[in-house]
Amino acid sequence: MTSPHEEENPVVLLTGNTWHIVEHSRRSAAALCGQAIGERRAHARLKQVGAANLCPRCLKLFQGDERRDA
Repeated sequence: MTSPHEEENPVVLLTGNTWHIVEHSRRSAAALCGQAIGERRAHARLKQVGAANLCPRCLKLFQGDERRDA
């Protein structure tokens, strides 16, 4: 079960030079936007990284502006 804190402040993973939202920093094979996770450089929480530094598509999906299967 996901806590309210985790829902508001998801895990983000630095892959290449871009931060992506992921379900789990070690187990996720793809980011929220569908980007395959290859190189895992660092992990943090969204509030630590800041929305301005996040993959724009991951941010839109997280905020509910796009459908995941679109």
